[in-house]
Amino acid sequence: MQLAMRPAAKIEMLLEPPLLKSKLDAKAIAEELKESAQSILGYVVRWIDMGVGCSKVPDLSNVGLMEDRATLRISSQLLANWMHHGLITEQQIKDSFVEMAKVVDQQNASDKAYHPMSGNTEKNIAFQAALKLVFDGKRVPNGYTEFTLHEARRQAKAAVSSRL
Repeated sequence: MQLAMRPAAKIEMLLEPPLLKSKLDAKAIAEELKESAQSILGYVVRWIDMGVGCSKVPDLSNVGLMEDRATLRISSQLLANWMHHGLITEQQIKDSFVEMAKVVDQQNASDKAYHPMSGNTEKNIAFQAALKLVFDGKRVPNGYTEFTLHEARRQAKAAVSSRL
């Protein structure tokens, strides 16, 4: 049906936020947490360590998806909102990120420029930035990712320069 032929939407419906109709089950929450964590880590590590701003990031089924800062913002805000509303905990996020860092490392194993995250997540700049995007999601204006990404990229470049 053409847009012009549809009845006009009521303003009240446009302003009503989408809310869950029923509670999500634990399995659905765990799967979405893993998918989002893997997507966030897959994009952030390439952005911070290599300066790649738009990446083909394989999902958990190894299907390459195009990721950029907009999709990063959506994924990180989803997890931040879920944590805020009690669907997931900070510890669940950390555990999932640690698990998914191993997956992202495996997915990038053939890339000679890639630096694995899973060996030292506590000190890995990209890994910590990915967590920060989620944990600061409620506090950062409009969920913007730029501040965290740019600061972490500067840190990563400084770390490389100090080793030269």
